[in-house]
Amino acid sequence: MYPNLKLLFFLIFVIIFILFVLISPEKIRENAVWTNSTVCFGSSCIDVELATTPGEMTIGLMNRTSLPENRGMLFIFDEESSHKFWMKNTLIPLDIIWLDNNEKIIFIERNTQPCYIPVCSTFGPESGSKYALEVNGGFAEKNKIEVGDIARIYIK
Repeated sequence: MYPNLKLLFFLIFVIIFILFVLISPEKIRENAVWTNSTVCFGSSCIDVELATTPGEMTIGLMNRTSLPENRGMLFIFDEESSHKFWMKNTLIPLDIIWLDNNEKIIFIERNTQPCYIPVCSTFGPESGSKYALEVNGGFAEKNKIEVGDIARIYIK
């Protein structure tokens, strides 16, 4: 009886291991982190992953090889300030949209490209922002999003 039990545990372990190897971390992240929170610009809405801790903000969308259309990452800062971003270890072009405490767009950096050199440029407004939204490069142009527009942020 004990040898069969050992074999059963071994087979369960092998199956779990195979499933873990076959499911990429990117796929796990895609399915796990979406919060049902959204940011809308008129009728264009984006499902957002929230970055609220220093660790989440530091990593942002680094090392991701793709970002589904109409998805992004919303950074929520503790206070309005000049929050700069860079594209170090970011593998996909992004539009970065900064918003003030009233959800008004104060700055857009369009189609920022990945940075592959040791010292990367930083982007961002000189004035204070409460939020920053990273989306696929070209999203702002495609959806006619401009500085001065008002977003609606729905956090769930």
